[in-house]
Amino acid sequence: MVRDLLGKALRIDRTDSRILAMVQDDCKISLEELAKRLGISKSAVRYRIKKLENDGAIEGYHATLGRARLGRNYITVTLIEAKYGPGYHEKVGKRIASIPGVCAVYYVLGQYDFIAVTRSSDNSDFMQKLKRMMKMKGVEKTRTQVVAEVIKEDPRIELRNPRLGSANMFHDTEGE
Repeated sequence: MVRDLLGKALRIDRTDSRILAMVQDDCKISLEELAKRLGISKSAVRYRIKKLENDGAIEGYHATLGRARLGRNYITVTLIEAKYGPGYHEKVGKRIASIPGVCAVYYVLGQYDFIAVTRSSDNSDFMQKLKRMMKMKGVEKTRTQVVAEVIKEDPRIELRNPRLGSANMFHDTEGE
């Protein structure tokens, strides 16, 4: 059983886990192909996918774009200190996230309040983003690291539980 951030239990069986793995590896896989690999009907696959979408286990379908081919291979990680106050992390976080080219914003605990990851075409493009961050209401200090080389970058979620040696991390409700 997997719990979301609010503690709501998501009941995902082995078949759902297999669907998640296959859709995550190829978001263009057809219902027919999923049904064939799972050994269940196309309508059962459609029903399960709709349920996974409604439950929030599937949030969307995306293509992986070639950032170098599209001129967005200048990657930076910016650590941001913000002025503390009621709801500051939501307000400042949303402002940072609204900057075009900011691809991730994390509210963190520790010396800094946020980590922002950007993709830019070059240093000049990034500096425009950084200047916007530094001028933002609530931002007190920034420190930026430029990524020299991407060693690994994989947005997929691991569906295995290494501690249990299980093929999936979800509670198996099949047969219940």
